[in-house]
Amino acid sequence: MRALATIFCIALVSGCASSGPSYEAAENSQLIRANHNAVDKLLVAPSIYVDKSTPMLIATLVSIDNLTQSSRFGRLISEQVATRLTQSGFNVIEMKLRNNVYIREDTGELLLSRDVRDLSKSHNAQVVVVGNYAVAAGYTYVTLKMIAVADNRVVSAVNYVLPLNETNRSMLGSGL
Repeated sequence: MRALATIFCIALVSGCASSGPSYEAAENSQLIRANHNAVDKLLVAPSIYVDKSTPMLIATLVSIDNLTQSSRFGRLISEQVATRLTQSGFNVIEMKLRNNVYIREDTGELLLSRDVRDLSKSHNAQVVVVGNYAVAAGYTYVTLKMIAVADNRVVSAVNYVLPLNETNRSMLGSGL
């Protein structure tokens, strides 16, 4: 009887321990994987040659409903996009260390269209990656675009969808 009670307690404790967030689950984050896959698709066939050694700028993803507003969700996706581009060998410029970028507290690095050419010239960037997201019932729709600085032409783009789960909802803030 005592052995049966011990086995029951071990099973109960084991079940409780695995029900919350874990390092293993974090290591296999589907959000990171989805964002990295989107960048991989963005890089498949841009309409111009993108030189990996030329600086690249990444803007904070913004809400499609208010292009001057972002969220923790948009800032995190931008960071994951920059990470994947860096892992792919691109020369990504860290915008947060620059003084001449429009940075709003609690928003991120917002590149206004009139500033893109000036910023790109000062950094000698060939392309800028921008994006937006739209929240809908159950999903968040994301668009990433790679824009040639020389003529503001979209040279590559990708759309993808992320579930509006508890984690993503919490990063989107109170604007839902």
